[in-house]
Amino acid sequence: MINRYPILACALTLLLTAYLIFALPLTAKSAADDIFTGCRISVADSLNTRFVTRLEVSQECGDIMQWITTRRHSELSLHELEQKLRASDKIEHVNVCILNNGKLAIDVVPMTPVARIFDSKGSYYINTQGKRISADPRYHVDVPVVVGHFSDELPATRLLPLLDHIAASPELDALVSTVKQAHNGDIIIVPTIRGHVINFGDTSLVEDKFTRLREFYRQVMPVRGWETYDTVAVKWRGQIVATKRDKSLAPTSLAAVNEEFDDLDDIETMTTPLHTGEQEQLPDPETESTPKNSEKPA
Repeated sequence: MINRYPILACALTLLLTAYLIFALPLTAKSAADDIFTGCRISVADSLNTRFVTRLEVSQECGDIMQWITTRRHSELSLHELEQKLRASDKIEHVNVCILNNGKLAIDVVPMTPVARIFDSKGSYYINTQGKRISADPRYHVDVPVVVGHFSDELPATRLLPLLDHIAASPELDALVSTVKQAHNGDIIIVPTIRGHVINFGDTSLVEDKFTRLREFYRQVMPVRGWETYDTVAVKWRGQIVATKRDKSLAPTSLAAVNEEFDDLDDIETMTTPLHTGEQEQLPDPETESTPKNSEKPA
């Protein structure tokens, strides 16, 4: 007796193959002729910087939200659309696809700026990897402003450890208004507290330097007065050097930030050691003594 099952299986396989050969192209052609039902734009902005918004992504795509429902699937190249968005230095990653409901899906991961740089070449943002992001009036984010003279030896990226530390602390983020790099490489912080600047030196011992600065704000400034000093230096290990003001207080502005801060010390600096262990008595605010040369940093 002939076993018909293998014959039936072969016949069904041939019929299914023939169906797929003819049906799939027809289905694909039908799908290509379908009209887009809409567009869903998703921006992965976990930090809520709003540096890139859904509206701006739509504008980068030629205001796609306004005309997408008038186009067939075959009239839009997903690859070209992805390439167009990837060409933007504001976008780190993008994926474009068509959903089962006929909507176009655009998923975007934007760059995350950590600082706005102003130098001799103009203005731009940088992210945590130091990648440049062009400054565009349409794209704005509130990040620390960095002003200075940058070179291959002293690039803006050397400030990233300091900027990351500031960004991680709401207290410091609220304190720091502007960061400047002077000609000699000293990092100058302009705080939101009006009337003085902070000579930070370099990016070493960041936490220790801010600890000393907090102690100075807590123990010295309320006694001496918040407008007594024009420069507070924490660049030297274990001490704070505050330069007394010898001119009337001027409002802090971007123009003031661009002034040179290379010569910070004078004969009327006060050296305050870092308070550790036993509390040291604060200087009498009514009397001011000039420290000896041996007490001043080299």
